Amino acid sequence: MLKGGIVLTHSAVNHNNKKRKRSPLLVALIIIIMLLLVLLTLAFFTSFDEVTNAFEGGRVDIVLKEENWNPQNAKKIVPGKVLDKDPKIMNNDRTDVYVFLEVIVPYDNLDIESEAAADKGSKVTGDTSAVPLYKFVDANGTYDTTYTSTQKINTAGWMLMSDYPKQNTGNKTYTYLYAHVRQDAENTKLSPLMPGLTTSNPLFNQIKLVNFNETRFDENRDYSVRVKAYGIQANYLSDNNQTVDDPAQVWGLINNS
Repeated sequence: MLKGGIVLTHSAVNHNNKKRKRSPLLVALIIIIMLLLVLLTLAFFTSFDEVTNAFEGGRVDIVLKEENWNPQNAKKIVPGKVLDKDPKIMNNDRTDVYVFLEVIVPYDNLDIESEAAADKGSKVTGDTSAVPLYKFVDANGTYDTTYTSTQKINTAGWMLMSDYPKQNTGNKTYTYLYAHVRQDAENTKLSPLMPGLTTSNPLFNQIKLVNFNETRFDENRDYSVRVKAYGIQANYLSDNNQTVDDPAQVWGLINNS
């Protein structure tokens, strides 16, 4: 029995060894399957998709143009001199824009002299202490001849905002603010300036230095005329298909921004 038991035990061992044997084809198949599983796992972990939302910010792109202005002509000018100065606005933006022009003109307590032929050069009587030193000249060559803050402009496409001009007694300047408006029956409503276009008319064509006594001229003071352009995207103001084109309302948004 002892010997037989040994034989049985040995026979069982041989049987188990036979079960562990694998054919080369089966082994190769198992290896291929394992490789595929590894590759699929790598693909799962390395594959991805991506969406990038690019936003481009910045201010409204408008350009203040004065095509006929020559700064050399403004050097050492004399009273009564007329200079070409024709402010326009070009829209470089990609959407419609509402635009405004602001002009700051100095004044001073100078002796204003008459330009009339009969008494040319004589001192104008009355209070002329706050006469703007420059008068705007329109396309017809006319300008305001009163000794007040009133100015002439090319009214086709431009409107003086209410409450202007504003007098700054500290700096001795007048500030004029004009809106670019429609040239039809609704000429009190803002006119959107389309991309790539320039306002059809300049605000004015020239400026004229008033006739004054040069002995009262302060050479240390800056007597420049400053022009600023403002703009805001018209589409930004649309609300439920309601167009916002009131100059005062829109200027309030620009001025408080």
